[in-house]
Amino acid sequence: MSATTGTTTGAPPRVVLLTEGTYPFVVGGVSTWCDLLITGLPDVEWRVFALTAGTADAPVFELPPNASLAGHLHLWGSTRPPRGVRRRPFRARAPRRPTLAAELVEGLLGWSSDPLAVVPALVWCRRHPDRVLAMFRDEVMWEHYLRALAAVLDERHEEVGAVAEFDLGRAVDLYQTLFWLARTAAEPTPEGEVSLVTAAAWSSLPAAVDKAIGGRPVVLSEHGVYVRESYLAAVRSSDPAAARFVNTRLARGLTRLAYAIADVVCPVTEANAPWEEELGVSPERILTIPNGVPAPGRVEPAPRTRTVVSVGRLDPLKDVRTMLRVAAAVRERVPDVTFLHHGPVPRGQEDYARGCHALHAELGLGDSFRFMGATKDPTGVMRAADVVLMTSISEGFPISVLEALSQGRPVVTTLVGGVLDAMRGAGVTAPPGDVHALADAVVALLLDPGLAERLGGRGHERVGRLFGRQRCLDGYRAVLGAVVAESRAAGPRAEVPAAVGAPRLPAQSRAGSGGRTAVAP
Repeated sequence: MSATTGTTTGAPPRVVLLTEGTYPFVVGGVSTWCDLLITGLPDVEWRVFALTAGTADAPVFELPPNASLAGHLHLWGSTRPPRGVRRRPFRARAPRRPTLAAELVEGLLGWSSDPLAVVPALVWCRRHPDRVLAMFRDEVMWEHYLRALAAVLDERHEEVGAVAEFDLGRAVDLYQTLFWLARTAAEPTPEGEVSLVTAAAWSSLPAAVDKAIGGRPVVLSEHGVYVRESYLAAVRSSDPAAARFVNTRLARGLTRLAYAIADVVCPVTEANAPWEEELGVSPERILTIPNGVPAPGRVEPAPRTRTVVSVGRLDPLKDVRTMLRVAAAVRERVPDVTFLHHGPVPRGQEDYARGCHALHAELGLGDSFRFMGATKDPTGVMRAADVVLMTSISEGFPISVLEALSQGRPVVTTLVGGVLDAMRGAGVTAPPGDVHALADAVVALLLDPGLAERLGGRGHERVGRLFGRQRCLDGYRAVLGAVVAESRAAGPRAEVPAAVGAPRLPAQSRAGSGGRTAVAP
């Protein structure tokens, strides 16, 4: 395989794709990207390892012949978390690691901890999976854990505010979460030559173990910035302060671990890079590869029925409540407007969805705003729009925006993530949560179909020129090809420390500052 061209020689590359709450079980932007990669790179042998919350139905995506669902772990599922500690001592011969929970809480929640210090504990879980639950029921480990948690809570740093008080119940909840982290690390993954991790979160745990045990390199594709989204969720959450502390610290710890083990970090937008660099990724390891969509065909004329379409799951990050308020504001000036929202309710967001429906009733929107459920044809539903609306408070490089522009539809969106790079000159942006600005933009485009058509035409041309599917595929073919080529050249490895790597990257154009690279437009 050539590191500069991505062409293969010999056996097809074997890539382990680690997903988290997305492909192949859930429809969404990341799942669409996974499907694009798998179907668009038929010369790669894909082995999917999926993490899902609770039970999951059958896959909603049909895997092609070059891909298999080689592993599936139900978090919070079949193995019950510990309900108490075990006071009877273990047999002397049984493998023990009484500091396991302490290592996890120090390594993942400590503010200044070495992110790689937690890896030996994760490796132990993989080597002794049948001992993980038993250890979490060990009284000695519980005592080690409490001392480590107290030390983390006593940390003082200029960047960190006051730490919320913990009671015993909160300490137990965190202990159970650590058990699930350990169980995730313990789960065996399929064999492969490179791990492609789709989020700097829980799916980085098995990748860290695989790199430590066998030297399997890691490519991290970052869509939204997980830790940033955790901070945003905490700001809007009504959970107790201690719960928000745990959620944000754990998100930061998992993100730092993912960044530390990644040989290459591939954000979908340059907007992610400052977060990556701040949390330890050297610019030389960052390679921006924007999302892509199929080449746009001929633009069908807009229906001119004053229809606004939105596509996205019912999730706080999509800020559907702001969308509902925008709809109410627009209807005051355009009484015959219709809003159609297509998107599923993710597992765990049922309360948020109920809140959205309650706000819908409170605003008296009736049939002027309809929840249409999930769709498998996002570009098809967007063709029914005069305007496409997105109100997210966080995004990476949203595929839904590219899909709308590929159909020649103007977009009104919040200015988040890589949105501006995607739709410059092809729509209208506003700050997140700014109901009036978003509503003004929607009204202006509904009342001026000529302007809407011109903006949609610019978007159609821009997608075809800059954000085609093939450009995205070529970027990942080159990166995965270079990493696999170096791995094959190095040969089999014994157990190695899970340290950062520096694989040979394909030749790319230099973009931005600080040495970061990007796939050239």
